[in-house]
Amino acid sequence: MQQIANRPTQGISSSQTKRGAQTKDVVIIGAGPYGLSVAACLQGAGIEPYMIGQPMSFWKDNMPGGMILRSRQEASNIAAPQKHLSLKAYQREIGRKLDDPLRVEDFIAYGNWFQRQIAPKLDTRQVENVSRDESGFELTMEDGDRIRAKSVVLALGIGLFWSRPEQFASIPRELAPHSSDLSDLAQFRGRRVTVIGRGQSALEYAAILHECGADVEIVTRGPEIRYRPFPWRKHLFRVMTSGPLLPFSHKVFPPTDLGDIKTCRMMADPEKFRSQSPEVQQKLIDDCRKPVGAYWLEPRLAGVRSRTDASVTNAEVAGDGVKITLTDGTVDTVDRVVLATGYRIDVNKYHLLDSSLRQQLQKTPDGYPVLTTGLETSIPGLYMAGVIGEKTLGPTLRFVTGTSNAGPRLAADIAGRRANA
Repeated sequence: MQQIANRPTQGISSSQTKRGAQTKDVVIIGAGPYGLSVAACLQGAGIEPYMIGQPMSFWKDNMPGGMILRSRQEASNIAAPQKHLSLKAYQREIGRKLDDPLRVEDFIAYGNWFQRQIAPKLDTRQVENVSRDESGFELTMEDGDRIRAKSVVLALGIGLFWSRPEQFASIPRELAPHSSDLSDLAQFRGRRVTVIGRGQSALEYAAILHECGADVEIVTRGPEIRYRPFPWRKHLFRVMTSGPLLPFSHKVFPPTDLGDIKTCRMMADPEKFRSQSPEVQQKLIDDCRKPVGAYWLEPRLAGVRSRTDASVTNAEVAGDGVKITLTDGTVDTVDRVVLATGYRIDVNKYHLLDSSLRQQLQKTPDGYPVLTTGLETSIPGLYMAGVIGEKTLGPTLRFVTGTSNAGPRLAADIAGRRANA
């Protein structure tokens, strides 16, 4: 999630905050990849949005140093109609070719550079409340300032939706943190740490913990730990179809790093995704959530123990650590448990929306908002971008590559409504 912390305001004078409510056309809340992409796409459509948020904050504050993005560079662009904002353009500007896949530090630097280009006067205050009346939306800021808007875009990311197993409900988060709570894994040097899970996050956190000197064990209820092999056929095809053939290459294998030769185009194209039956749509989404690690993680985990076909049946505080009981009868006490247990979408967790707005939102039975293909909610003028829209535009919206589907559609919807007003 693009968390909006209590930090000094950039580009907003104290005299402005003391005046009456400012009126804006479009306000974007969240300055991560989706918020930045929507802003760039709106600017490309001739609309200047007002942005609120801390740039790339979830990536900075909730991901560990040394992490590597699962997707390759071609799937890591923050989409924008302005060609000078591409990842390749950024590398030309800094005069350095970045690793592929990217290190998280490099992606954060790219996001910060992108933000400086499209929102140099970013408002970094926290939004306390969003309400609506017959004339539009009103945002109440942390300092009491009020901002009115015709349209509001929530680009809040995935961070609010972390999932914590009920067995750990009574365990303090400092003893059993969710993986998204942690950015400095060096603090666990010399400690015994159990990592729960077997997806990309679980395996990468385990690898980094091991490299930081922790004694790590992976515990998973699955029968095995799986790794996605290096896609050498796709890599070879890209090399052979580069240059003027690249548009053709992208038609065969869209630059999303998702799916295989049979499913990649249905995953990449919202129209193809929406033309499938609900059962097929759900399977495509589920395929992108499968717990599997990147090929480059396997050698890094060679010295890490794993326990498969086991899950935690009970957890309790034991001194400065946690005692866990597993389904196979094992009882162990460790210093920390890292819960790499994923995320579960629930739009009701958007507490910055006042209660009346949350009640008005139409929702699916599994907690997603009902959205148009322009990512507008059932409340006119309220939009949501990011993973919250994967049921509408497909599984790309779970990843940075989905900005190429979300940003242009959302901007076109707002621009079209302005033109027809």
